[in-house]
Amino acid sequence: MRMKEESLHMLVGALVFVIGAAFMIYAYASDASPGRNGEGMHLTARFGAVDGITIGSPVLLAGIPIGKVTAQELEAESKAAIVTIAITEDIDLPIDSVAQVVSDGVFGGKYIRIEPGAELDMLMDGDPFEFVQDSVIMEELLELIITRAEERRSVAKQTMQEVNETGVEQ
Repeated sequence: MRMKEESLHMLVGALVFVIGAAFMIYAYASDASPGRNGEGMHLTARFGAVDGITIGSPVLLAGIPIGKVTAQELEAESKAAIVTIAITEDIDLPIDSVAQVVSDGVFGGKYIRIEPGAELDMLMDGDPFEFVQDSVIMEELLELIITRAEERRSVAKQTMQEVNETGVEQ
């Protein structure tokens, strides 16, 4: 009886493993996103900071995924981050479009959002974005908010002490 139970458990485990592997193979083989095997249009963007962006990070236009990050490198001379993205070929982007590193909420991941411009000339394969917006680092933003709040509290405390000492508000 015990041997039958163990055999059944092993059979179920093997079946789950095979189904999982088949699903992974199917998902990888059916990935039609650009940037794979040279597909899609490749554009570059020069950022001062790309914190949170990695190879494979999504590229969105109007909230819809249109591509992904395919490469990142540091330009030694200027210390700028050069990011290469691949987007689907059927997307036309004006040359004055903006590439922005944005966050998906406070705890969400980061991605590149494209804000289309208004020019009639379009970006071509290999072109750089002229306009970019760097990543906003949440820790720095929170530190700035806390510092300013502490400064205000200190000023208010000092004013209260002066009022208490003189008895008259200045």
